[in-house]
Amino acid sequence: MCGIVGFLCINSRVDDFDTHLIERLSELMSRRGPDDKGFWSDGKWCALGFRRLAILDLSPNGRQPMVTGDGRYVLVYNGEVYNFRELRRELESKGVRFRSTGDAEVVLYSLVHWGIKALERFNGMFALGFYDSVEKRLLLARDHAGIKPLYYLLVPQGLVFASQYDQILAHPWSQDLQISTQALSLYLRLGYIPAPYALLANTYMLEPGTWLEVKSDGTIKRGRFFEFPVYREPELFGEDAYEAVDSAVTEAVKRHLVSDVPVGTFLSGGVDSPLVAAKIREVCQDEVKAFTIGTNGDCLDESQDAIKYAQEIGLEHIVEHVQPDDALEMLDEVVKACGEPFADYSIFPTMIVSRLARQHGLKVMLSGDGGDELFWGYVGRFSSVIEKAQDFRQPYWWRSVRWGLKKFFKLGKGHPNLRYPSIGEWYRAKHSRISEGWLRRIFHDAPEWPEDCELFNYDGWEVDRTAQWLRWNEFVGHLTMVLLKVDRASMYCSLEVRVPLLDREVVELATKLDWRSCLDIKRKVGKIPLRYALARHVRYQSQSKRGFTVPMNEWLRGPLRPVFEDAVLGQKEILGLTLNRKNLLEMFHQHLSGQSDYAWGLWLLLSLTLWEEHHFRNHKSKSKV
Repeated sequence: MCGIVGFLCINSRVDDFDTHLIERLSELMSRRGPDDKGFWSDGKWCALGFRRLAILDLSPNGRQPMVTGDGRYVLVYNGEVYNFRELRRELESKGVRFRSTGDAEVVLYSLVHWGIKALERFNGMFALGFYDSVEKRLLLARDHAGIKPLYYLLVPQGLVFASQYDQILAHPWSQDLQISTQALSLYLRLGYIPAPYALLANTYMLEPGTWLEVKSDGTIKRGRFFEFPVYREPELFGEDAYEAVDSAVTEAVKRHLVSDVPVGTFLSGGVDSPLVAAKIREVCQDEVKAFTIGTNGDCLDESQDAIKYAQEIGLEHIVEHVQPDDALEMLDEVVKACGEPFADYSIFPTMIVSRLARQHGLKVMLSGDGGDELFWGYVGRFSSVIEKAQDFRQPYWWRSVRWGLKKFFKLGKGHPNLRYPSIGEWYRAKHSRISEGWLRRIFHDAPEWPEDCELFNYDGWEVDRTAQWLRWNEFVGHLTMVLLKVDRASMYCSLEVRVPLLDREVVELATKLDWRSCLDIKRKVGKIPLRYALARHVRYQSQSKRGFTVPMNEWLRGPLRPVFEDAVLGQKEILGLTLNRKNLLEMFHQHLSGQSDYAWGLWLLLSLTLWEEHHFRNHKSKSKV
């Protein structure tokens, strides 16, 4: 696990080619790789940088940038490819002789021998830059689920790529770029910026399962090596589905335990991480450390459930409780960790639990992320929309009349007009941090939803297709936000987090399952195959869905109130958008009084304001490196 950065000049080498620029950009990601650093440059066209968190092959042989014996190909690579040993044996049969025992060199020679098709063979999490110094061609690629981030800037002078967005901001080529209204619009509604968008024009996040190839003559090629299906005819049902998932998860955990340093696990009070922890105990004889964050017994606290799981599974369990003062103490770190605007406040407990694991000497952790998205775990969201799809069988005029009457009495709190929305529009509202009504009142010049963003473009109604579209939407949308949060929080603490439920083979198996074998709408129970697998290891099983979060509603009424008043209410505009202070005050006071809970929307604005102050102020006037 590491951090990568690099740039390629296009059409003509830059006259003032700065070989030290990559070193300065690398310093911004020093927390991603405190163990080692490396740089490579041809001094004319391309430069690459690397920071290392040593997990596999701790010797100098595992250092990057990694160059082939003939000096032609160079790799910088962040992540883990869990099937590297099988690929290594195949490459050895072709005559490749390896100097290291880790996966990076296997990735390098896989790309040399199989080219872009090698990406289809990787089972892991990765972001990489692969350079051919003869053809002056740079390949960028990102794993199938988007577990590891990869940003890039593409301008006439060339291409810049990096693990963190603040590195893109710090490159001189970005200094004259304007804010992307599309990206800002997405952030204001969703609380994050989904790929391929990024905050500045001409900057992007590479989409999961895709690759980008750029040559020094300006030739650009793009492609996809993995695509999560919007719909697939189910092949596995009931007991067959449960058995297949149980076996796949077991094998995935085995693969994810490959490491030259100790591995621990996060433990919540839900289903997913307890299942991962139970599988670790099943396949590993060593003592396993598990880490949990509690919130002092409130309705969000999962620590007591986690304690029960830890006792039954047999884990060495470490619990730490989040205190209200943590909001202020960690605020600066949370802002620093997010190189681009980000408003999921569950990053607070994620950072706390990551820091806790690191303090106990661990560099690798397994998590249960991905279970909700793959196996219909968001029961409330899924059930209500599937029931809405069933409602679409009613005559359109009757649905429109009911919707119109409902919105007539609630104007400003949901969809901005009386037209009956499609299921896609309705689901988008469920993911919005601020309602369209409040957004328009706070920012009269708020940008419209981007027409080319297809994340919520769904106007079907057939139940089976709707159920699968919901799962697709969560996988390509919400899951990417969860993974960005985990990457930013954990890597800020120099910690690698692996996600066995997003193992390539588990993902591909999940696409074959019938949704009714995963979600029982009547009983309001989801992730049935995972529950079935967990039941083989424990008697106790939590039924509630609380999420991994903190009491931000109370924090904004308490320790964060003066911060919000100073940072947000004191502004006339945020990132160029004029702020209607009167309407924002109304929203804020309704929250303070307990009349409403606007924690998500208020934190979205506070997070954006603090991000602008820390990362973006003076961006146009000077380079940060």
